[in-house]
Amino acid sequence: MAESLAERGHSVRVLCLGSGGHWSNPHAFEVRRVRRGLFWPFRVLLTTVWIGHDARDVDVVYVNGLGVESALGAWWAGKPMVCKVVGDYAWERAVGLGVFSGTMEEYQKRDGHWFFKVLNFVRNWPLRRAVRVVVPSEYLRAMVCSWGMEEERVEVVLNAAPVAHGMPRVARIAGDPWEGRTLVTVCRLVPWKGVDGLIAMLSELPGTRLVVVGDGPERGALVELAGRLGVAGRVCFVGEVSRRAVPAYLRAADAFVLNSSYEGLPHVVLEAMEVGVPVVATDAGGTGEVVVHERTGLLVPVGDGGALLEAVRKLWDAPGLAVQLVEAARLELGRRFSHEGMVGATERVLAEAVQGGEGAGEVTEVGRAQ
Repeated sequence: MAESLAERGHSVRVLCLGSGGHWSNPHAFEVRRVRRGLFWPFRVLLTTVWIGHDARDVDVVYVNGLGVESALGAWWAGKPMVCKVVGDYAWERAVGLGVFSGTMEEYQKRDGHWFFKVLNFVRNWPLRRAVRVVVPSEYLRAMVCSWGMEEERVEVVLNAAPVAHGMPRVARIAGDPWEGRTLVTVCRLVPWKGVDGLIAMLSELPGTRLVVVGDGPERGALVELAGRLGVAGRVCFVGEVSRRAVPAYLRAADAFVLNSSYEGLPHVVLEAMEVGVPVVATDAGGTGEVVVHERTGLLVPVGDGGALLEAVRKLWDAPGLAVQLVEAARLELGRRFSHEGMVGATERVLAEAVQGGEGAGEVTEVGRAQ
């Protein structure tokens, strides 16, 4: 998004968290990184100060994460703020801290223990200060409105597959050459992504391997599970790769599979469709707004391992079906999920935020906290 806005003539700055060590900035705009490993209270304070400092010279602050820090910084600088919401921060934190084990939908219905009220406040307070809130799906729009946001301030801007620039056509995967079928999943290795279910499924799919692109806290347990089930030789953990490298791993597969129990609107599904890989996914969150069953992909109920297995077998047994799904998916991408459409809609929302705030005028700079 930052690259595309810069190409449209806007002056862009990006502030984000990053790891320590030296790094290069390949972009034509400034990128400021706050070291993630800093002592947490100091990191929050430093991030807030930098956002407030940089926001003095911009027209609008576009927030995708770092919500509280960004809200404080934008307030300090007196600048309007637009927030993008791609999930439920409160639920993710509750699951990550081990104090809640249910689904995101179940969390929305939970009566308020004081700890959950604190998490909900941290999630909601920045949104209440935002001029507009952007979400990638109708599913998330309804959820954000249920948090108390006015409907007229929440707008759906559909995700789009990124424009590919100079990436390898096919990735080299450890263990190549492989004569069987290849499934690939791309996700952060957390419980709600269901990678354990994919590994378990391999015992029923002889001649199929699973390539797992991504990293996270569940990796050790997943490696152990693959060994315990006797399929370690058919599971390849690639680890974290750059966003630009993801399409190459998708191209190397016969199908992309997503076994998630929670999705706002899965960006990686769009990437798989863009490179021409058939998609099998669970009907989680906004996924059904992208995957139309048996037209642009195969959609199965969340938590139904048997249905997921049968969907993969269906692809393996009917090569013609895969071709049909890929062709229909590409047509749908051009019609509803174009990159230019996403950038244009976001640009319009940012411009409207500037025109509705103090010092309204042309959007000349966008400060983006991620």
